[in-house]
Amino acid sequence: MKSRILTFIGIAALIAGAVIFAVAQDGPGQQRRPSPPPPPPMGVPPIEHLAQALNLTEAQVTELKPFLDSERQTVDALMKRLGDLHKQLDDATRDGHFDEAQVRGIATQMAQAQADLMVEHERMKAKIYNTLTPEQRTRMEELHKRGGPHDGRPGPPDGPPNGPPPPPPPGN
Repeated sequence: MKSRILTFIGIAALIAGAVIFAVAQDGPGQQRRPSPPPPPPMGVPPIEHLAQALNLTEAQVTELKPFLDSERQTVDALMKRLGDLHKQLDDATRDGHFDEAQVRGIATQMAQAQADLMVEHERMKAKIYNTLTPEQRTRMEELHKRGGPHDGRPGPPDGPPNGPPPPPPPGN
């Protein structure tokens, strides 16, 4: 009987300690915010990267480089706009403040900037695709299906990854 009571007290103390530890992680008066979603893969790839991954000719590089440089400026401006809007949203909702009209206005601007970014991304894909040979188009489609030249992992485009493999998905 005495050992059961001690076991119960021990378990209760562990649970209380875990709760205190979890609350202490947030700090006094802070709320946990969910982490923002990862940015979409919409950056403009360097021409050298494309040239290597798709085996571009000098003529293709010469044609694509000015276009990609121009796209990079446009995409960078849109990404900056999204970052600024995200900061505005954070500022507008700081300390539990909520003004639905203000949040909706910022969200609408963010949605427009994201739509503009998607349009630029598709414009870039089309320009690159229409510059490629049929073999290069097949390679581009393969890379696109895999998520890029190295499947999101560090390492050479077609070689094994450098470093440890990614962790297994949660719940396995």
